[in-house]
Amino acid sequence: MHRSTSSQSKIEKQLERARRIRAMRKAFNLVKKRQRANAGRISDLEGRKSRLRKTREISVGNRTLLNKAIESLRENGIKVQLAHTREEAISLVMNELAGNRLLVKSKSNVTKEIGLTKTLTAAGIEVIETDIGDRILQLCGDVPSHPTGPASHLTRHEIADVLSTHFNKRVEPKAEAIVGLLRQEISTYLYEAAVGITGANAVAAEEGAVLLVHNEGNIIEVATRPEKHIVLAGIDKIYPCIEEALNMVKLQTFYATGSVSTSFINIISGPSQTADIEKQLIKGVHGAREICLILVDNHRSNIADSEYRELLYCIGCGQCLLTCPAYSVYGNSFGMESQLGGRGVVYSLLAEEVPGDALPAAYNSKYDSLDICLSCRKCQRNCPLAIDTPSIITRLRLQNRKAVLGPYLQAAYDFINSHVKWIGTAIWLESLLLVSSLIRHGKS
Repeated sequence: MHRSTSSQSKIEKQLERARRIRAMRKAFNLVKKRQRANAGRISDLEGRKSRLRKTREISVGNRTLLNKAIESLRENGIKVQLAHTREEAISLVMNELAGNRLLVKSKSNVTKEIGLTKTLTAAGIEVIETDIGDRILQLCGDVPSHPTGPASHLTRHEIADVLSTHFNKRVEPKAEAIVGLLRQEISTYLYEAAVGITGANAVAAEEGAVLLVHNEGNIIEVATRPEKHIVLAGIDKIYPCIEEALNMVKLQTFYATGSVSTSFINIISGPSQTADIEKQLIKGVHGAREICLILVDNHRSNIADSEYRELLYCIGCGQCLLTCPAYSVYGNSFGMESQLGGRGVVYSLLAEEVPGDALPAAYNSKYDSLDICLSCRKCQRNCPLAIDTPSIITRLRLQNRKAVLGPYLQAAYDFINSHVKWIGTAIWLESLLLVSSLIRHGKS
């Protein structure tokens, strides 16, 4: 009896995984359809991509530009701190909270990278994600499937079931009902919180400004909590000026969502201020009285100084995931936590330690994620920055192998091995989807 129950549970988990990948594919296809429809509306798309690539080549690892940004930001009244490690970044956040036990935050990949929410929660601080997708994942205890569409792999029925348990009432499996309920809950926490945390899409060195890009409108709500706005950004987010940062925003929006423009772009260059009373400058009129920017290194300097610096050109649009054949079969198990796909796996490994003779022990994880890459180069061809992730993966594979086969033979073996695994998994996945459809039709 126990064996039968256990087997049934395993089958249910496999069917759930298949349904999630189907939901993710559907969401990704909608983005790609939108991209095809809107590509002609962006003037000089190829020129913009070339310009962005040159900007990233100049900016990433540029210590002079980083120092200029810090100086400009401080002149504008923004408190800037540099965190060399994950632990230091978390410690700085804890210090800035100054005893506050409730924190609202927006979507931020760097906070996921350092495990901020988990650490703060363990310390007794209530952290509320205000992005709809991230709030859903927070309640599900799940990991994202896309940097800008984190809950793409969840069906509305799964989400409704989780929310029904959370709110202790039946929630209709309809997008409008789900969003409305979460918006109402998040608004309550926004009203109560004195401190908010956001990420940053870019930091403009010349103007000393932080750029926040969003569609939901929640980020500006988080950024204007009355006491403090804490911004966390990787040091790779520095751009020479606002114009170059906005070029990135245009491309990031298109490749992440398929849209020509985002709903909101907020440029923050200091706390609010007024000089309406006898020209005396008073800061913190509306919104946060203090803005604190924590620039996170966490191995970025090491990567920028290595042969793998190209990885840091990434703008986090997730286009590589939309077009990756392996990701369409394996989903977010092709990744490590919030670092997704081939680029995410490589970055996770390098962020542990820039390898010399061998990769860190994390490589030998149960996922063997580097071996999933098909070396098809679709990610590179579709990336707006043409980041050559496949070559980096091949280099790391060879670096971690014993020199039994020559490089070309080993690369050929890895190519065949990854494709055999992929075909087998794809067949198994399609079989599960067929079974799932039959079960659904049988119930209806």
